Amino acid sequence: MVLTPAITDNLHFLIAEVKTHLAHLQNFFAQGKVAHAHRLLERSGHAYNLNLRVQNACMKHVALQSNQHSMSYRAVSRIASELERIAELARECLQQMNFLHSGARLDLSVYLPLLQKVDKSIDLISRALKDRDTQLALKLGKTERKLEKSYKKLVSQYTRQLKKKKHTEDLVSGLFIAHAIEQMGDALLNISDSIISGHMGQPLDLQRYSSLRSTINNWLEEDLAAQLRVTPLAETRSGSGISTIDNPTDEQWQRLVYKDGSKRKLKEELEGVNRWHDIYPGVAPHIHTYQKQGDNAALLIEHLNGETFEQLVIKSPQKRRKKAMTSLKKTLNSIWQQTYTDQPNPANFMAQTLKRLPDVYSVHPDFQHERQSLGSYKIESFDALVKKVQKKEEKLGAPFSVFIHGDFNVDNIIYDPVENKINFIDLHRSCHMDYVQDVSVFMVSNYRLQVLDEPVRRRIRQQVEQFYSIVQTFARKHNDDTFEVRLALGLARSFVTSTRFILDHTMATRMYLKARYLLEQVNQLPRHKLTDYHVPLTELFCD
Repeated sequence: MVLTPAITDNLHFLIAEVKTHLAHLQNFFAQGKVAHAHRLLERSGHAYNLNLRVQNACMKHVALQSNQHSMSYRAVSRIASELERIAELARECLQQMNFLHSGARLDLSVYLPLLQKVDKSIDLISRALKDRDTQLALKLGKTERKLEKSYKKLVSQYTRQLKKKKHTEDLVSGLFIAHAIEQMGDALLNISDSIISGHMGQPLDLQRYSSLRSTINNWLEEDLAAQLRVTPLAETRSGSGISTIDNPTDEQWQRLVYKDGSKRKLKEELEGVNRWHDIYPGVAPHIHTYQKQGDNAALLIEHLNGETFEQLVIKSPQKRRKKAMTSLKKTLNSIWQQTYTDQPNPANFMAQTLKRLPDVYSVHPDFQHERQSLGSYKIESFDALVKKVQKKEEKLGAPFSVFIHGDFNVDNIIYDPVENKINFIDLHRSCHMDYVQDVSVFMVSNYRLQVLDEPVRRRIRQQVEQFYSIVQTFARKHNDDTFEVRLALGLARSFVTSTRFILDHTMATRMYLKARYLLEQVNQLPRHKLTDYHVPLTELFCD
């Protein structure tokens, strides 16, 4: 970690102050002298002030430094906060003594071994930071398990004594003291996670680090694994972490992508990638290894060269964007043609919408309203409108199905200009379904890019229009007469459900109103006019 003397000095003093807190508490528990209690309580502001100095210095450097070092300062900031928390918990243990009776029969010496574990663990913090010693950080994190084990024994012991209904007030205070010391273990675990995060340059807790190390060691020799450099790439909304893995000592090294997260989601992604390899080889990345541990799992994935369609539309020249769209057209037509089946599998856009509306309303509560009137004109609530349209959708169906991506956002499609090829990533939702699912997601994911620069917005509109033209041609060739009306439903679904990720209320409101506009149009369509409907593309994507 690259830290200034002002930070390291104050952190050193804070560690010393916390050890002083713990020493006074241990002396009081061992000897029962009031003087030790007074000394501890008198120092209540010391740890707070030292933590504040570290926080101020770290915030200053986070604002000034590049992202390369910001994680180090964030890590130290959290370490300081957790150290102050330990000092606060020490005073809390002492404050519980006020609830003990004068003739209390609580054996305070049982807490001494626990406090000694905390004290010894705090000694590891400076060394782990200075020497960038991850093993010491891991050792620090293991203290939490030891304290939790001891805490459970005390809880069991005190619970048995409470059943005898003697000295109940003292025993309850004893439980609170034990719980406060157990929370010190939680703080130490958070410090361990912060040290590891600072060393690795990305947010990692003990479990995620162990998973990363296990995954790499199981695929490579341990000596080679030690030479690797891990760089944060992204954090998904579902909580998965994505990093790149490089070997600075080997020019021939092929970069890898490491992804960890929920075992269920990563297993779905593994299965999705394998299905793509079987159905349409070459479009999905190769997965080198899959490791699972408890409820979490990790993937080591081939790194794909190129740019996402988000990067293309924002900063790439027109010639490259045109080649990328042509390549996407060939790829989709080929996939859809090869995986075409007469067995329909409707997307059920309105059911998807209803499922996600509670999340939308939690971010934008003003979107949820009862039925309203404007003169004699009745305005349905959004839920009621969706349910009405859902009945029409059930009669529409889809004439056929193809194998789709399932989450066809612009950042999940990669174009390699060297090989002039398309690759897909994040494939955990891939299945046979109505292709309009992917079409609508792609179009709205372009629109919701929060870039206000007019030239970029113009390119976004062009990309949407070009893609729409490609898909419209495919629909006509396959006699898909209800393509347009199903696309309206898919767009409505994507517009409104995407607002749960957008805090810009002006933009979110525009998207909500576009969804409502489409649903009102479909709702008013007589059955015999469904095949004549056309999506109002200009009105939807003009801004």
